Amino acid sequence: MTSSTPGDDSRTEIIHDVDYPLDVPTTSGSGIGSSGAERAAASTSSGAATSRMPAASARDAGADSGTDTSTRAFATDTGGYDASGPLPYGDQPTTVEPTRRAEAPGRGTADLGLFLLRVTVGVLLALRGLQKLFGVFSGPGIDGFTAILTDAGFEQARILAVAGGALELIGGVMLVVGLATPVAAAGLLGLVGLGAAIRLTGPETVALLGETTRGLDTSILYGVALLALLFAGPGRWSADRRWAWSYRPRFSGLVWLLVALAAAALVWYFLNGTNPLTSVVDSAPVTAGE
Repeated sequence: MTSSTPGDDSRTEIIHDVDYPLDVPTTSGSGIGSSGAERAAASTSSGAATSRMPAASARDAGADSGTDTSTRAFATDTGGYDASGPLPYGDQPTTVEPTRRAEAPGRGTADLGLFLLRVTVGVLLALRGLQKLFGVFSGPGIDGFTAILTDAGFEQARILAVAGGALELIGGVMLVVGLATPVAAAGLLGLVGLGAAIRLTGPETVALLGETTRGLDTSILYGVALLALLFAGPGRWSADRRWAWSYRPRFSGLVWLLVALAAAALVWYFLNGTNPLTSVVDSAPVTAGE
């Protein structure tokens, strides 16, 4: 076993047996080095090691002198490392700041456009309901509307006439106010669909774009406008502004559309008894205009 006392040449041999280079700080008279030439070159230099770890040297110096300089040495001699902030593995704050809910993006003039569409369609359909119920504005009234439904093959025609006129009037007012808009738009859409089916299954010619008589273009415009309100919502200028469907209907439009189609199909099937899709023997042809 070799000696490791200072000045022993065996320690020099142990140091040089290491595969990687190791710079050992040398001082005058230490006697530590690989050879006398290296010790002479080191003694003629500034007396400091050519390469060393400053932080480790400072800590070692503090440990040798018996003073606690770990924090000071690491903060002042870090070789360019910024130790002013806390370490990543230190104590972190446990409180989490609550995140704010994302605000709805700006809609520009979308609410104004929906308001104009809703009021226009609602007023016109409410006036048509007054025509059917009270005969105002040259309307047929209850008796005339009952006769139209009877000629179309409906049973309980008078009850249907009152219910249809009242639904058209109330639904139109609800559209104007913007109250329960999906329900109102779906009910009115079912009435518009029933009216178009009655005209298409009648014996008279139906013009798509009528000039002297009312064509199907009016029913198409009403239907598309109601579909737009059903899927776009009434906008924030409405009584429904506190509900999500006023500006983001999501699935409510599709759900109420299916409800309207199912209700119209059931009314036609149970009170008319014919299939408008197959009963085309005596149905009215559709022309481009008149």
